[in-house]
Amino acid sequence: MFSSLPTVEADIDRLIAATQYNDALANMVVGVHNHYKNPEVAHRALYYPAFDRQIAQLSALLAASTPPAVEHPASRNTLIIATELYQMGGHSRVVEDFARELESPTIVLTDLFSSYRKAPDHLNWLHDTYADTPLIALPQRTLWEKCRALLLLTQRLQPRNIFYFNHHQDPIAFIGTLSHRGARKTLVHHADHNPSLGITLPGMGHADFTAELATICAKELQVPTKILPLYVPDSGCKAFSAVDADAFSVVTSGTQVKFARSGELALQNIAQAVLSSTRGRFFHIGPLEDDWQAEIKAHLQTHGIDGARFVAVGPVASLWQALSALDAHVYLGSAPVGGARAAIEAQGCGYPLAYYRVADTSSLVAADSIFADKTLGWGTLAELSALLKAMGPQHARLSEQARSFYDQRYSRAEFLRVLAELSSD
Repeated sequence: MFSSLPTVEADIDRLIAATQYNDALANMVVGVHNHYKNPEVAHRALYYPAFDRQIAQLSALLAASTPPAVEHPASRNTLIIATELYQMGGHSRVVEDFARELESPTIVLTDLFSSYRKAPDHLNWLHDTYADTPLIALPQRTLWEKCRALLLLTQRLQPRNIFYFNHHQDPIAFIGTLSHRGARKTLVHHADHNPSLGITLPGMGHADFTAELATICAKELQVPTKILPLYVPDSGCKAFSAVDADAFSVVTSGTQVKFARSGELALQNIAQAVLSSTRGRFFHIGPLEDDWQAEIKAHLQTHGIDGARFVAVGPVASLWQALSALDAHVYLGSAPVGGARAAIEAQGCGYPLAYYRVADTSSLVAADSIFADKTLGWGTLAELSALLKAMGPQHARLSEQARSFYDQRYSRAEFLRVLAELSSD
């Protein structure tokens, strides 16, 4: 679970000793960025304890060089810190949930990569989405200046709670806030299951999105962990038309990084397996390049399947509402990279969900606790075909089971219960 980059860590120690703090931060960011997705650590490790020690050291140095805050009465403010936010993606949606439900929230984007500084128009949709929530993108040019600006902002706001949603390689959120003693701090552990900065920092509350990851973190970190439900606002359960054997359609969703373009689990092969096993259509929700769509349709044609049965819906504003409107009956989880929040939306909408089961049980993404029916996992295309052929006659029961699972585990009431525990003294 623990990962180390001894050469980079030693360089950072030397830079800190030479008071070259910004260079130290830059080395840390680049070191993690070049490391955390490597095959030997991705889905195998979670923590960078040496970097976290250096983060705590830099935070203390920053606080020592900054005038102390004027004492204020305890506030009800909440600080929600992220690196960037996106129009698609589960982690960004959780930030939206927090901002909607928490008292007096302020969202701070560290803008680690200067994305908003270079293209300020990228903030437009964020200001529209968070029209009633103060939203600040740190505009400073250097990493160290961003840390100082965040510390000063934290001193002014005197937040009661700080929630961390920053990217794996982003130390700014911690360095700028760790010295603020008056806040309850909670790290919302990113669900990508890759090593990340900040997780081993002392005094930090910890929330995971799956029971499997919570169990690992509780054991390895020796801290209490909370399972934060991937709540999605309830848009109602779909009323499905009756399913007659294999006469039904299948839908999947996700960004292009969730799917493969080559290999056994290429999206074209998954589409072929689905359309060979059913008489309906296969809908894909999310961005998909035109030439990739053409490849899929051509592949289907060469195997005697009408390419028009593959329907690329494109991006949608609400997955749940799109699923409600589609003439489909079964949701197929993205593969080979799963989408946890999408799975919750689909099951809340009442879709029976077939999911890709990771073959390597030692992988950190080998988690099935977010699925209503653990028998609906598949590992090969042959298993997927057999599974789909068996689902039609059971559709009504499986749909009821999926919706009940959402109500019990992922409803607003359950989300608010855990959120209250995370934000209360």
